Amino acid sequence: MLRVHELTKQFGKAVALNSVSLEIGSAGVHGLIGPNGSGKTTFFNLVTGFLSPTSGRVTYQDKDITGMPPHKISRLGIARTFQNSSNYSNLTARENLATATRNRIGTNWLPRLLHLRSARAEEWEHRNLADAILERFGLREFANVPAADLPGGTQKILGVAIAFASGPRLLMLDEPLAGLNSGEKVQLMEIIRGLRDEGLTLLLIEHDMKAIMQACDQIAVLCYGDLIAEGTPNKIRRDPATIRAYLGEEAA
Repeated sequence: MLRVHELTKQFGKAVALNSVSLEIGSAGVHGLIGPNGSGKTTFFNLVTGFLSPTSGRVTYQDKDITGMPPHKISRLGIARTFQNSSNYSNLTARENLATATRNRIGTNWLPRLLHLRSARAEEWEHRNLADAILERFGLREFANVPAADLPGGTQKILGVAIAFASGPRLLMLDEPLAGLNSGEKVQLMEIIRGLRDEGLTLLLIEHDMKAIMQACDQIAVLCYGDLIAEGTPNKIRRDPATIRAYLGEEAA
């Protein structure tokens, strides 16, 4: 589904990502781990168009998307979250989701402008979809609450729901469990596994190693810009380079 070939990003003399080649197959949960500053978020930014690479290529479903702007990449079926909340704070949870579903709207601008029946029907359909996503992510009780007034953990879950609402085939989550309490972590990981079981492909940056090892089918390890290991969770937890660089001896 997603291939990066010798992807490199330099900021001046600093190399954030060093000739990384990696393939993310269709379906499944894929993890991207490594120490802080290892290039994980830079990788996300390059794939989703928020940064342009110094060199290398990004291919999604056999289409070269290298350097393509974020809105076009989103239209192709890649959605992402950010470490910080990325919702519209002045909109309610339902309104945030209804806005995100417009990535799926099939009518053109003129019927919507003229409020034609086809456009009204589709808007209603997407409002219903927003309600279904609220239910799925355990957010029904917060439907009419402004996003700015939600607890921090709930805002993070809403951010994942918003990304999902855009209808992606590849969902990229940047530290989705950060700031969640134990109950919220269990809730979100159950949702992530459910999305995988329905055929969605997910790529996670996460520092919660217990969650990563339990949820992921494949894991790639970055260390200060270099890809040092990739494979199943069992392989990664026993990989000497990964243990030295990140996991620590207790993970072996």
